[in-house]
Amino acid sequence: MKTIYGLIGAIMCCGLSLASASANNDAVLPGLTSNAVDVHSTAAVVNIPRTRQFVLKDGDRDYQVMIKLPKKYQQNSSHQYPVIYMTDSMYSLQVVSGATRFPMNSNMMQQAILVAIGYQRPSKGSVSRIRDYTPSHDASWKLPTGEAKRHVAFISQVVMPFVEKNYRVDSQQNTFVGNSLGGLMGAYILLEQPKLFNYYVLGSPSLWFDNKQLLQQFDQRFSQTSAISAKVFIGIGELEKPPYTDNGHQMVADAQALFKRLQSHPSAQSGDLALKLLVIPEADHSMAFPTTAIHGLTWLFKRNLS
Repeated sequence: MKTIYGLIGAIMCCGLSLASASANNDAVLPGLTSNAVDVHSTAAVVNIPRTRQFVLKDGDRDYQVMIKLPKKYQQNSSHQYPVIYMTDSMYSLQVVSGATRFPMNSNMMQQAILVAIGYQRPSKGSVSRIRDYTPSHDASWKLPTGEAKRHVAFISQVVMPFVEKNYRVDSQQNTFVGNSLGGLMGAYILLEQPKLFNYYVLGSPSLWFDNKQLLQQFDQRFSQTSAISAKVFIGIGELEKPPYTDNGHQMVADAQALFKRLQSHPSAQSGDLALKLLVIPEADHSMAFPTTAIHGLTWLFKRNLS
């Protein structure tokens, strides 16, 4: 496995535990002096507000799904909300929740339900995400690859119906957010099922995977895709190119190539397919996603207050 992408995967697979707190959240921190114990003895587990965790099944596989409701969800009992679906839950939920909190709470951005889809339990995150987010089988990888089709079916047939059944959603504003291999999977959805989501935020998509097989598919088939009404935001770090990438991956050029393919579609010419590409100054693969997320979601959901 490529070194830098393994590192990014490890970062995405780690994060603050958001499981339901136990009845006793108090903890005494080890190593504190006696006169400091009283100050710290009521330290409690910190959770993201209005967030619940579920386990949803895909056949014999269990996946952690976390759902955060907007601040005014309970008060606005008849209002329907956009839903932002994210991959790599333990990484993306903290980033997107934190980045959107002020603009959403201050009414500068539409409030939305955040749905963060995690990895198969109890497997290691890297095993699950590499298998689930890649659209083709690449025999050069030691870990399993190529099951994006099954994972997209899980999202469309299990996760989305669960959310729509239990929450008040505006299904005309379903949004996909994915980064790295998650961005690759988002591009795959855009090619295979472009109407599954209305909006796409693709962060640093790993289009180099399997010798750029997905880009080749766009070249061969995307122009024949039926009319698309969607908005697509692509974010990429300026430094996601040699010598800053492992194995010489030209991720900036690949993102620009995908953007050009999308621009060539008749729906882009008519304005039904709205597109934006952001090259983030001084950002490498480890840095780009937070900027991609807030710029992409602002482009999609910013309120016109004038």
